[in-house]
Amino acid sequence: MSSYEKAAGGLLGAALPVKPPGSGVCRICCTGIEDQYAECYSCLRIGATLGRPLQPVTPISLSMQDTQIYTTLKQYKGPSANVAARQRLRLAGLIGLFLDRHARCLSPDEWTAVAVVPSKSGRIGQHPLETTLRMIRSVRTEVADVLHIGPGGVGRNTAAIDAYQVGGTVKAQRVLLVDDTYTTGAHLHAAVAALEIAGATEVVPLVVGRHLRRDWLPSAPLIEWTMDAKNRWSPDLCIHCRL
Repeated sequence: MSSYEKAAGGLLGAALPVKPPGSGVCRICCTGIEDQYAECYSCLRIGATLGRPLQPVTPISLSMQDTQIYTTLKQYKGPSANVAARQRLRLAGLIGLFLDRHARCLSPDEWTAVAVVPSKSGRIGQHPLETTLRMIRSVRTEVADVLHIGPGGVGRNTAAIDAYQVGGTVKAQRVLLVDDTYTTGAHLHAAVAALEIAGATEVVPLVVGRHLRRDWLPSAPLIEWTMDAKNRWSPDLCIHCRL
């Protein structure tokens, strides 16, 4: 057992498989859509408000309310220092294991910088996700605090092109951009746009949990697929491996 597997512990058994893009699955964010469409409404709307095409996202796991992965993603940045520390260690193990197995699935070229999507709430201090990533030996030297909150707004399905600003040099860099939870994706895609405008040659978006609502009708086929035992989550399979 690797050190990543030991750190992740039971989170490996709690991760939920993500159905890859294709019929009934958005090509950008892996949410459920009607078969005649390639992208969901949120991705179409966010792309229109940003005025640029969106980069496809790679989720490590699905996340639904009352699942362990959902709880971990809430508690790792929660008020209890002891609980948050334990959950960050587990997340670091999960992300580290995923990157160890699937870095080349994300991009054929090695990234030269790693960034996280900042919180629009104005969180003080280092983002908990940045703290988590710095625990992963394969990426900690590349983690850079380059994204900062900009003057533009972010709504549920809208994102201003200046919602984030780049405070460091990313020109000619290949950036792995990591976010903890993806709901509509407005924050993530606004951050991708900021990095691209600042000169990054490639931005690879990775999210830990792609959140689905159980009561959202298009989610039903995805949840059914996810809960099928033959599709169970495995550290050896990502959405790219399943295509």
